[in-house]
Amino acid sequence: MTIDFARIGAQLAAATIASLDSDSRKVKAMAETEAANFTQALAEIARLLAEGQIDPEEAAMLARIQKDAGEAVLASLAEVSRVAAHRAVGQGLGSIAGLVDAAIGIPLIGQLLSS
Repeated sequence: MTIDFARIGAQLAAATIASLDSDSRKVKAMAETEAANFTQALAEIARLLAEGQIDPEEAAMLARIQKDAGEAVLASLAEVSRVAAHRAVGQGLGSIAGLVDAAIGIPLIGQLLSS
């Protein structure tokens, strides 16, 4: 059996891109939510400061806490991205495993997926 590498490449790319597309929407949603939360917290800090309920030092501390929290959430996106990449590669390889393994006569891709 001849292996059609152009077909395999196209199938692998399509499955990988579809997976990444799905996960990128999740990452975008998380980033947008965090931005909205940060904005809301800053508005509340500004209101408390304007009303005299907190002083400038407290406002700075609260803003710093929000900044740190936002950084922690956004840093977690790196892990989400790693998971997304792992999933995308797995889905891509899964889409070609049967075809490639049958063509070469050994479960090469199948073994990659099970490890």
